[in-house]
Amino acid sequence: MKETVELRINYDYAHLLFNANEGKNVGTSIRVVKISTDDPRYNRIPVVEKEVNEKYDRGFCFAWKFKRQYSKKELAEAELFHLKITTVFEPAGEECGTLYDETAACELCGANRKQKSPLILKSGTIPKRDIAKTIGGEVVVSEKFANTVKQWNLKGLVFSTVNFEKEVSDYYQLTEDSEIVLTHNTITGCSPWNFSYGNEGGIYNVSGYEVVFEKEIYNCPKGDTIGLNLISEPYVLNSPLIREFDFFASKQKIGVKRGLLRPEPIYFCSQTFRKMAEKEKLSGFEFEIAHIE
Repeated sequence: MKETVELRINYDYAHLLFNANEGKNVGTSIRVVKISTDDPRYNRIPVVEKEVNEKYDRGFCFAWKFKRQYSKKELAEAELFHLKITTVFEPAGEECGTLYDETAACELCGANRKQKSPLILKSGTIPKRDIAKTIGGEVVVSEKFANTVKQWNLKGLVFSTVNFEKEVSDYYQLTEDSEIVLTHNTITGCSPWNFSYGNEGGIYNVSGYEVVFEKEIYNCPKGDTIGLNLISEPYVLNSPLIREFDFFASKQKIGVKRGLLRPEPIYFCSQTFRKMAEKEKLSGFEFEIAHIE
């Protein structure tokens, strides 16, 4: 596996770590740079970040995104995959009338609330992909996706009706039939260099206005939420379910309770699921290898 990271760097300070001919400028303030995580400069990013913050009261690295490339042999031998849903849209179901039981959620991190009604969404807002999710984490699939899964006789996928304001849609909400447990080798954090457990919140002045930020929990003491973002490939505890089903969700969640956002599971699928998606040319997601321990 070859692992690279795409960085969005503050253009004014990019020269502190990168050569002038590296990357691509976006506007007048951002330079996009791609480097291998084996590059010695990767581990220097938090050092330069601290330096820029202390000397100039500015940020250095604004965003990051990992890209993992696998050989054909690695893909063929993998037993389990991380199913990464790449298409996200709004509004969320909660904004359209979908009902939730918040009393069932963790009182610390907000994970595991229960959906009490069919998923209601706004007509015309679902992207033209075979799988997508709302900003609230609800996963929606096309009729083609649901029919293909049935034709391939895949197990562990549960389809429920999605309603629009005045009619039943031809989309389905996808949920899982089983959960698997992430192990401690799954690395999470605010960023690859920041592993904060939460944010205490407070009142801040933003452009002359007082804005209240509520306290946030990224690593729940109860174990329901284990980090703001997934940093590494996921590692899961070995289970007989992995050989019985084709689709799973992680028991632990990733993310934060913030407005409409809620901690979400990591989704997994079998080798058969991946082959189905590629052969039938389904869209809206990509795969990474997940590790079984």
